[in-house]
Amino acid sequence: MSGAWQSIGHRDDLPAREAQDAARRGNRRRLIVFGLSFVIAFVAGQVWNFSRPSEYRASTRLQVNLPEVGRAGTSASAAFATKLQLFDSRPMLGKLAETLARSGTPVDVLGNDPAARLQSMLQVLPVPGSEVVELRATGTDPSLLAAMLQAIPDILRDDIAARQAKEADAQLAAARQELARLDRSASERRARLEAYRQREDVSSERDDNEAVARSKGLNKALDTAVEKEAAAAAKLAAVNKAVEQGKSSTQVRTDPALSGLETRAHQVREDLKELERSYTQEFLAMDPRARAMRARLVELEAQIERQRGVSLQAALQSAQEEHASAQAQVERLRVQLRATRPALTKTNTRFNEAKVLEDDLAQVDKARRDLLERVSRLEADDARRVATVTVVDAATLPTAPFRPDRWLDGALVLAAAAALALLATGTVEVFNRSAPVSPPASNTTVLLTPGWTGAPGQLGVQRAPAAPLLGADMAAPSVVQALPAPLQVLDQPEASALLSASGDRTRLICALALMGLSADEALALRLSDFDTTALRVNVRGAWARQLPIPQWLPQVLPDARGGESLVLQDAAGQSLSSSDVASMLMSVALDAGLPQAPAIGWDVLRDTALDWLVGQGIRYGELPKVVGRVEAQKLQALASRHGDVRRQEPAQVDPLMPALRLNPQA
Repeated sequence: MSGAWQSIGHRDDLPAREAQDAARRGNRRRLIVFGLSFVIAFVAGQVWNFSRPSEYRASTRLQVNLPEVGRAGTSASAAFATKLQLFDSRPMLGKLAETLARSGTPVDVLGNDPAARLQSMLQVLPVPGSEVVELRATGTDPSLLAAMLQAIPDILRDDIAARQAKEADAQLAAARQELARLDRSASERRARLEAYRQREDVSSERDDNEAVARSKGLNKALDTAVEKEAAAAAKLAAVNKAVEQGKSSTQVRTDPALSGLETRAHQVREDLKELERSYTQEFLAMDPRARAMRARLVELEAQIERQRGVSLQAALQSAQEEHASAQAQVERLRVQLRATRPALTKTNTRFNEAKVLEDDLAQVDKARRDLLERVSRLEADDARRVATVTVVDAATLPTAPFRPDRWLDGALVLAAAAALALLATGTVEVFNRSAPVSPPASNTTVLLTPGWTGAPGQLGVQRAPAAPLLGADMAAPSVVQALPAPLQVLDQPEASALLSASGDRTRLICALALMGLSADEALALRLSDFDTTALRVNVRGAWARQLPIPQWLPQVLPDARGGESLVLQDAAGQSLSSSDVASMLMSVALDAGLPQAPAIGWDVLRDTALDWLVGQGIRYGELPKVVGRVEAQKLQALASRHGDVRRQEPAQVDPLMPALRLNPQA
């Protein structure tokens, strides 16, 4: 029994040995391919690394001070940037090559085009915020680099000075030419002005003209006459009021006759008062002198009253005559002033024309004075031809190579050789794959010896080579991760066609689904949840939120008396069922002529909203605030579709897709 057990075990080991031999041969082949590829690539890379010549770098810093000779309006930074173009220009580098050749510096390495070679070696770096420029020279000859950087300041100084002098002379010549033109223009305008003044008899001062002077005199006299007329009118009104009220006026009180009568009456009253202090009334009534004084007082008061009336009439007549005279004087002056207006208008026209000529001449004279001042500055500025190039940091002979970094490049060659060897090994393995062999059916034979007691792992088992050896209590479960199902969504033209082909109620259903509402949330909506003024809808439930609605959506809302009535309801006023909604969506999809019409339902429209929001860059954490609960499988599918889209802030994402923004009835 034990012999049979051993023979069975021997037959089982043959396939395992063959598999081990094949694995060893494959590993040996991979090692050989990897080693040869790595050695060849590494040696070739190191040959390239150490065969490159060493390059050196020398640098210097120069401070360039430019004279202020630029055009008016040109900033100093712009002029400095323009001068920087001279540092690596071909004419300047050609002069540098000639200078190096005359100084005995070997320039054979520069080839047939020394200027181009020097231009490739030189680098100009302006220091921001200053007039300092850093020059860097890179090449294989250190002595040549130091010599060229040391020779550049003198060449630059001479070249910039020559260019600056040429530019200054050109500017001075142009300024002088412009000044001559302005002189001619000013002379022509001055002659034209003088000819006009003589022809039209217009003086330089406006007040010297006869018509103007007469007009001013008449206006002044008219103002005085109007004031007198106003005073006479006020005086006449006061006298008339005094006559009507029977009172005295200022003119009446100045009458000498009336003043004399009032003085005499006042004296008689004083005498009577004096007698009344000394005597009783009964005695005074019998005294002839007192009676005579009282009779005289009565007579004087009557005379005063008559004289006051005469004075009032005289004052009234005088005020009327004075007012009439003032009116006549005003009217006469106005007539004279109207007669002088044509001449004054003509004079004003001539003065205005002369003023235009004077202003034109003044502008030309101002421009001429400014230009003359500029020409004077250019002529007197001796420093305009001088450009200063100061060496801030002199160039030195480089002693250490600048590049290449052979250690770094050697490490990169090592990594590249390893990667190339792995690629070659993978390529060889692709072409050495053997055809797959179907494993034989797994057969298990258990041989039990009577009276044998042992561990379960010591049971005799005959099996196919590919089947794993497992005990009865070691079952290995197989776990397969399910891939996310692809989303079925509509593009924007299809969604727009779906909305256009639907009626009011079906269009409302499609719009709610395309806004991201679930079917249960849409069926629970009531008219009170819609704010047609602010264009918003309040979604109730566990994922309560506020969403914007399209501008056309209030037009398709049903008319109802109660604000708590359902939005989606049938003719009997009952809520629509899920089957009713699915039937309506399929009907409108067929009417729109969509190719996938039989598969279109609420989930397809809501997935379209999810796909639009994620495609616009909304963050996955903000997605439930717009559409409510989202399943994990859909999130995984959305991430696989839009994983490369950059996530944005919620305010930067439009929750309404273009198909909802457009009016379906338009």
